[in-house]
Amino acid sequence: MSKYEEIKNPYTLQFSYIPPQFIERALVTNEIISNFIRDIPTYRGMFITGVRGSGKTVIMGDIRNKINALDEWITVDVNPESNLLDSLARGLYIIPEIKALFVKAKLDFSILGIGLHVENAELVASNEEDAIRMMLGVLKKAKKKVLVTIDEVTYGSDVARFSHALSSFAGLDYDIYVLMTGLVENIKAIKNQKSLTFLYRAKVKELEGLNITAISADYQKVLEISREKADELAFCTRGYSLAFQALGYHYWNAICRSDSKDKIDNQKVYEELDITLSELAYEKIWDELSASDKKVLKALNLLVKKNGEKSVKVDEIKKLVNMTSNTFNTYRARLLDSGVVDGKQYGYLSFKLPRFENFIDSRLE
Repeated sequence: MSKYEEIKNPYTLQFSYIPPQFIERALVTNEIISNFIRDIPTYRGMFITGVRGSGKTVIMGDIRNKINALDEWITVDVNPESNLLDSLARGLYIIPEIKALFVKAKLDFSILGIGLHVENAELVASNEEDAIRMMLGVLKKAKKKVLVTIDEVTYGSDVARFSHALSSFAGLDYDIYVLMTGLVENIKAIKNQKSLTFLYRAKVKELEGLNITAISADYQKVLEISREKADELAFCTRGYSLAFQALGYHYWNAICRSDSKDKIDNQKVYEELDITLSELAYEKIWDELSASDKKVLKALNLLVKKNGEKSVKVDEIKKLVNMTSNTFNTYRARLLDSGVVDGKQYGYLSFKLPRFENFIDSRLE
């Protein structure tokens, strides 16, 4: 039986877990892990940021798994919509190997609804922060370190409270560290709160695209296609994590539907890719842009098609949208932060997201 069956598709359109076909970002992963596990970490908190669909959740999960495999480490994933301190306390308490340490130390967390009332308790928690402080004290004696992970964090009063508590724990030299993911604007909103010392000092790592050579090699091996075809598909993704999965997914299904790989309807595959990118990422990205952001992108799209070049001079775009330099620079910076455009070539802008030009065409009034 052929391995090419749709139910056996190794690529996925699902979010929030490490997919079967996973291209590791070794440099970023190793940098973050090395920071946390060194004797004196440079940063106790780190953010991973990037555009929607860039793979933030996946890389955080990979890092969490690698650190959790180390004997002296414990990891707890916390829901960003929950009471962070309460969720952390409960998350720590339900880990069997360390719950025994808390019981042995006669710690009473019954006020939080965690465990039973302890007669002659050594310490009794009065709130979530107290409970975590007590737990960390026990874990430090046991030479255990804690990594807390939070996906898609946004600023709010609970995040502020969490940051102040983390500063307190750090001041007591407890071994607790935090790794978070979030969109650029959400992380900026947190770091603009200078009173949140712990998170204000957290390091921000922005995800770059996946390695195109690695994508091509993956497609060659899994789809069993020529290097030339794999390169074509890989370059189409522009290193965008969602596009890597989606294009592989639709091409695999196309192989399943075709009598021969030479007869695959490539145009249909790309049309399916456009629909997937739109539904899973681009529509949300577009909705979050301002009217002026969209005006600049439409002008960029028009000039890309008119000039026949991927990169367009900033002066041409500025002239077409009739903006002063100061005004245009504001929107240019916003679009660079959003991850939609690339400004690495001085004086030029280009689209960073794959086939975003097609998406804009579908939004033209």
